[in-house]
Amino acid sequence: MYSEIKQRADKLVRTQTPEVLAERKVGLEKESLRVMGNGGISQADHPEALGDALTHPFITTDFSEALLEMVTPPCGSAEEALHFLTSIHQFIVHRLPAGEHIWNTSMPCILRGGASVRIGEYGSSHSGQMKHAYRRGLGLRYGRRMQAIAGVHFNFSMPESSWPLRDALLSGTSVEQGNDTADSTPGNQLQRTEGYFQMMQNLLRIGWIVPYLFGASPAICQSFLDEGEGDELDVWNGSTRYGEHATSLRMGKIGYRYREDEPIDLSVRHTDLQSYIEDIISHVSTEHPPYKAMGVRDEDGEFQQLSTCRLQIENEFYSTVRPKQIAKSGELPIHALGERGIRYLELRSVDVNLLDPAGVGLHQIAMLEMLMMFAWLATPEPLGAEEMAACSENVKTVAHYGRQPGLQLQGPDGEVGLQQWGASILEVLQPIAQWLDQGRETPLYVAALQEQQAKFDNPDLTPSALMIAQIKQTGSFFEHSQMLSVKHHESLYGAEQDETLMAQFLDLAEQSRQKQEEMEAESEGDFETFLAAYLGQIHTIRES
Repeated sequence: MYSEIKQRADKLVRTQTPEVLAERKVGLEKESLRVMGNGGISQADHPEALGDALTHPFITTDFSEALLEMVTPPCGSAEEALHFLTSIHQFIVHRLPAGEHIWNTSMPCILRGGASVRIGEYGSSHSGQMKHAYRRGLGLRYGRRMQAIAGVHFNFSMPESSWPLRDALLSGTSVEQGNDTADSTPGNQLQRTEGYFQMMQNLLRIGWIVPYLFGASPAICQSFLDEGEGDELDVWNGSTRYGEHATSLRMGKIGYRYREDEPIDLSVRHTDLQSYIEDIISHVSTEHPPYKAMGVRDEDGEFQQLSTCRLQIENEFYSTVRPKQIAKSGELPIHALGERGIRYLELRSVDVNLLDPAGVGLHQIAMLEMLMMFAWLATPEPLGAEEMAACSENVKTVAHYGRQPGLQLQGPDGEVGLQQWGASILEVLQPIAQWLDQGRETPLYVAALQEQQAKFDNPDLTPSALMIAQIKQTGSFFEHSQMLSVKHHESLYGAEQDETLMAQFLDLAEQSRQKQEEMEAESEGDFETFLAAYLGQIHTIRES
């Protein structure tokens, strides 16, 4: 099925050493709710001891004041990234309010309506007000309940020297060892950006494999559902809803989604970066009548959304993979992307795994790296609207029915069995895994690949199947999630700490509070003028 990719992989491992990709970087972002002892979402402020949520580089909040977001820097290895993320968890559990712990799974529990999901607060600076107003807008448009769902984002970048190497592998010409010069010349930027965009297209084509291998949200608490919702799901013990063959309800129709009662076309072309940017800009600058009817301000004159357009800002556009560039202070991310191209890719379809104390495991990170390399080696082909729709449908199908025997997906050449497709992908990665393990004291990639192969051979070994089996043993989704979350809290609390990182986090907490105060002092003029200038960058992009 992937003979051309296999040939490139064989040529890579035959002509190169793993050092040629040694400068690749891995980053993790993990969201988790702070909950009280009874499992309900905390209503307390973001703990001051953790630092300021607006300005701390590694510990912030997502939609809710209680939805922690733990961010690692770009790391040189899977081990380093997991160690950093685990250390953030250790720092946090020692500083949570009494009686609180981290809810270590994607789907929330003990919801008492959207009002129980308190929107994040970020202070009085213009940037802080904008983050709060944006989140108010998300709640207004889609409801707060959906925003309490947590996930893991996997960030990945290749060394600059990998792009000429990739071009040589794709063209079949001779390949040479290269140094990572991090050259940002226009020609190199174009080559890098085109390469990353093609990687994103290829990742979208095999995106279904992520919820199959790592989906960990096959069940939810009844309290998450509105009346009449989730009727297609099975019931366990009165309070738990689950899909018999589901892998990731978070990625299905009860997870992240746009409103269905007010039809809106938020499609974005994935044919090339320029078309992608143009469509995002169109959505951010085109008014949507229902949002216009709601108004930018509420009855008290406070901002309840940033704009009345289809999207408030580009972050509102949901996709399983995003092209990313680091934005400068005050710069729209989409402007940064257009000006300086793609710097890394963000995979957003990973569930928080209740079985892992940090929500993600070492073999999982290694496998995600290899999937990125598969996309790097894969043949670049245009990704049109019809194929894009098929890719999205495959993800939803696997999210709800991924472990169903004989499941068929929409492959590049028609219907194909999930097991067959998965085996074809893993076959390509076998020489890559062996190659990456060369020179390592402890092999990682071969073991990670074998673990995934076992899941295709026996779906009962997937995290989703294990979770359902354990829920039935424990009693309910709530009881199982609560038990393991508390167990992980105690384990993290008592584990040996990296004192260097703990000291760094303490310093950053203080620095973040100082920076927050400075930002509030420096925020001159009114917020409305600031917001108009910020969103005004959209018109600059459209005219350029």
